[in-house]
Amino acid sequence: MTYTEETEFVGSLELNKIFHKLAAVDNNVRFSILEILRDYQKNADSLNDYPYSREINIILKNKYDIVISPQMLGQHMKQLCDAGLIEIIQIKKEIPNKVGPRQVNVYALKVDAFEDFFLEITFLSDELIGFFDLFKENQKDFDGKHCILTIFNGSDKGKTFKLNKEDIVHIGRKSSKKIDNSQTNIILNSEYYSVSKVDKPHLKIFYENNNWCILDENSSNGTYISNRKIKNGIVTKLKNNTFLKLSRGGGSAIIFCSY
Repeated sequence: MTYTEETEFVGSLELNKIFHKLAAVDNNVRFSILEILRDYQKNADSLNDYPYSREINIILKNKYDIVISPQMLGQHMKQLCDAGLIEIIQIKKEIPNKVGPRQVNVYALKVDAFEDFFLEITFLSDELIGFFDLFKENQKDFDGKHCILTIFNGSDKGKTFKLNKEDIVHIGRKSSKKIDNSQTNIILNSEYYSVSKVDKPHLKIFYENNNWCILDENSSNGTYISNRKIKNGIVTKLKNNTFLKLSRGGGSAIIFCSY
């Protein structure tokens, strides 16, 4: 094998690894598992604080409304392991309803789980740098008193809005109908064709009971937080540094919210 052929072969293997990781992440259950492991590791003082399969399954049900069998969870964990995103560590740990420590497998995100995304895929790195720039723009207006919204995609990308606590803000795309001028509106370009029109707003954002809140009363295609659809007609507390997605797929709008 010549040097060029060997280099191309190694490069192909690296790309296959990346595609394997992308395929593993492109699933709601596995993405939620990665979030769970990340949150555990943020607060873990030792390996004993890392979760085992039963704990992961309980959190999937209680926090994400995902109910799967232990066997199905095992298949998801195997795919994440095979993709090099997580690792299995054997430890002795106290288990509920059992006397004394038991040897169990706990799971952890690998330190270099996503490293090759940044090193090998140039266009992805460039896109991430662009997102960091948008984040910086968002933070310029941060004062701890207002909610700052920044559009992260499409023709309105980079537009930033500063919301007052006294306002009820309606978000939607342009409409040919007359809009109530007494309302505070964020009107998106018609390019966001799967977002509801502002005369029947896709989303409302307002401040209530010391919390920023959102309400999707009747949008056509739903509103999502971290790929989880919020319930229509129910007021939902908006966490700081949250990505909102108005609709999914083509014509959707991605909005970053901080306060």
